[in-house]
Amino acid sequence: MKTARSYSVLALVLASCGGGIPDLYQEDRAGAVASVVVTTGGNRGTAAAPLPFSSDGVALQLRVEVRLRDNRLATDFNGWVRLSMAPGQFRSVTGPEGSVLGNMVKLTSGVATGLEVTVARGYGESRIWAEELGYTPVDPRRTPAPSCSNGRDDDGDGLVDYPADLGCAAANDDTERAGSYAVGTSEPLFFSLPNIIDVQGRSAVTPLLGERVTLRGRVTPDAPPAGDRRHRMVVTQTDNSGFFVTDIDDRSCDGQPCYNSLYSFNFRSPDGMRPCDLIDTLTGSVAEFVSTTQLAQPGYQIGLAWRPNDAAAGQCLIPDPMEITPTTLAMDILMERHESSLARVREVLLPSLMGPGLAPNGIPSMGATNCDLNTDGRITYDGGPENQCADACAADINCSEWSNWNRYGQVTVTLPAMGAGARARMAIAPRIVNPNFDPQRLRGPTATVTGTLKQVGPNWIIQPRCGADFVVQGDGQTVCEHPRDCCLHERSIAEE
Repeated sequence: MKTARSYSVLALVLASCGGGIPDLYQEDRAGAVASVVVTTGGNRGTAAAPLPFSSDGVALQLRVEVRLRDNRLATDFNGWVRLSMAPGQFRSVTGPEGSVLGNMVKLTSGVATGLEVTVARGYGESRIWAEELGYTPVDPRRTPAPSCSNGRDDDGDGLVDYPADLGCAAANDDTERAGSYAVGTSEPLFFSLPNIIDVQGRSAVTPLLGERVTLRGRVTPDAPPAGDRRHRMVVTQTDNSGFFVTDIDDRSCDGQPCYNSLYSFNFRSPDGMRPCDLIDTLTGSVAEFVSTTQLAQPGYQIGLAWRPNDAAAGQCLIPDPMEITPTTLAMDILMERHESSLARVREVLLPSLMGPGLAPNGIPSMGATNCDLNTDGRITYDGGPENQCADACAADINCSEWSNWNRYGQVTVTLPAMGAGARARMAIAPRIVNPNFDPQRLRGPTATVTGTLKQVGPNWIIQPRCGADFVVQGDGQTVCEHPRDCCLHERSIAEE
């Protein structure tokens, strides 16, 4: 603490005397470079007419300059700058031979021209950045070795090579000189905001991982005109940790909706939100959690708070569920298309072999399908006895492994047979809507289950929204064919 105070006083004294504070590494920097100027050519879009959100990319021309403190071109500079884009990504960076290495661009006499970049997945107001890092990238296998991996203190500062020498950006850096760290940005580039399908990325893993995104929805019950990207985002379910939304206007897969639903993890049930509401604005950090694309730390604004007797709000817009068949379940790409969407399985066989006892010798038996053989609270999938026990249970159409029920309230069910071959199986989560449900008292009846389709690792699970979504044969219930007609949880008087 005393040392910190003495430096502070010294800084004040030097400043008051008109002196400068010595930079111990000043001689190790490209001190002549004071600023970086980035200019683009081509269609940058405008706030009123943004470029489309695109994974294929948009081509732009690029020019980069470095300048001195008096704003003159730094004609003595023959080094590299690093390009980046935020938000967005480069699909390619090209230029004259020898001037581009990845996203590094070499300047000659202080300027780089003839560059072309293809930028993708930009959204909102985006910019291209260029930073002078003092990084001179070369082939790491080169002979002689790069300056930052040759075992010598080339610049005489007492530090040797990467990562010890602060002037080394990487092991293949051919100079131990640190950069000026001058940064410049381009003019703004304007892109449309992403829709849910853009966040999902038409794949199992989002292309926007870690990005903070904003989605805007249409807040009137009527469908948007053709070409309007502002779609209706309807709340399909809320739970004690967040909420599910579906873009009901997406028609991206041969005229059918796909990759159009998303879970927002809110840490609690969202205040003031109910199924059938239309979302105006949804923001969050894109994440992958147990194989499911989510928005973390979301913010949201409800654009239309739906009420059943409000003529202006119209009919609840929650869509009908996708019907899962053994064929659908066998194709991961079809299941991925409907992740976090409403789904239904009809007349699935409930387990008749299920119980809390430890499976004897790792073999699931009546009343003993618990494969957590060492009772540590989880099944270890390492090819050992627990793994073999769980696999044996999964292969038996009547069996459901007990520890999954005990920890997560999940039961494995078997879909109706469709021809010869192995029977398709997946999980349901009835305890979330019926705490009194006892899987041991069921001996083979069937059930029709509706709810949100979730993925945990390689397994697919249907999470019912309320008791009406879980209809067991013979319990007196009838299937609620249209989810918009049940599980809606009307607003309280305090919320009106």
